[in-house]
Amino acid sequence: MLNDGAENRQKEETPQKKRTRGKDKKPRKKDGYLTESFKNRTREMASRSPIIQANRETTENPSSEYNANTLTFMMEIAPTKELDKNDVAEMKRRFSHYIETCAKYGKKVSNQAAYLAIGITKEDVYDWTTRSSANPERTHFIKNVQQFCSVFRESVMQDGKLNPVVGIFWQKNYDGLRDQTELAIAPVNPLGDGKSAEELAKKYSEDAYIDAEEQKALPGTQKDENSN
Repeated sequence: MLNDGAENRQKEETPQKKRTRGKDKKPRKKDGYLTESFKNRTREMASRSPIIQANRETTENPSSEYNANTLTFMMEIAPTKELDKNDVAEMKRRFSHYIETCAKYGKKVSNQAAYLAIGITKEDVYDWTTRSSANPERTHFIKNVQQFCSVFRESVMQDGKLNPVVGIFWQKNYDGLRDQTELAIAPVNPLGDGKSAEELAKKYSEDAYIDAEEQKALPGTQKDENSN
């Protein structure tokens, strides 16, 4: 017991050695172990990301300025008079004004903003393009508005000026695109392809005759016939 106590005291008094990593005994630097060329290359690759490029506009402008610009834009495109929903000429005039205002304020073209500028709702658009055919000129115009917005959306995505997540959301909800795999299932005729009833009857009668002859050729069948 005394020896054990002396050994324990000796272990406590002996200073512990500092642990070191395997072969690499040099302490690593907290910063600076990446070369400058690697850092520059990483920054350059990150700057080419379409998400970074799309978000750069909003991060560089103060939020108050951006909000004021957006609200002024919405007030300018919002119609002040009620729309006669059979007046296609007025709809075209309002849509042209909307496109010009987008160019003036540097805004992206979108379906909802276009509908607001024309003075209609998405329910009107759905009804005119899928159900009602009372005014073909109006239906044709609304489909042209949808195609215009779709082409603009596709162009800015290709140029990396739109967040891909937002672009895909718009394409699925407004352009009818879907993530799906189509399977083509062809019917199979178990009786064969392109054969008439006479040919099928002849084929199966021949098969039945061959089966009967093979049955006679079996050893057990011959024995039964000889016994008779």
